[in-house]
Amino acid sequence: MHKGIYSLILILENDQYIEIGKLGNYLFKKGYYVYNGSALGGFGRVRYHLKEKKNKRWHIDYLIDKAKIIKIITSEVKKNHEHDISKILASKKDAEIPVIKFGSSDCNKGCKSHLIYFKKIPEVEDTYESLGLKFVIFEKADFKNI
Repeated sequence: MHKGIYSLILILENDQYIEIGKLGNYLFKKGYYVYNGSALGGFGRVRYHLKEKKNKRWHIDYLIDKAKIIKIITSEVKKNHEHDISKILASKKDAEIPVIKFGSSDCNKGCKSHLIYFKKIPEVEDTYESLGLKFVIFEKADFKNI
């Protein structure tokens, strides 16, 4: 993999308050979260998210401490589509924005957040398909191949 965009699909087993760096302390509900990010400098960022021990650099690092990544979707692209994916997912009828500006504090594309909450496991692949993006799905057993 070279560079592109990715979506992390996480599960949080219980409702809990989580401190998200400078954003503050938020109640995260039990359920599924989709975090959309860019790896235009390379997919090393995805490997970084999978590390057990790491310094907290990004908002998602705080959530990963409490939730489990269960699936990763990557797409090799030159254009940054993380904003498009975030907006489409956020517009789904069962989607919620848990924290405004999560992962998007420097976003100038009008995204409320790059983290989307779903009570039930969401269909994310259809969002990539709707944008005409080719993608690869990594299940937990495949994470070592990233």
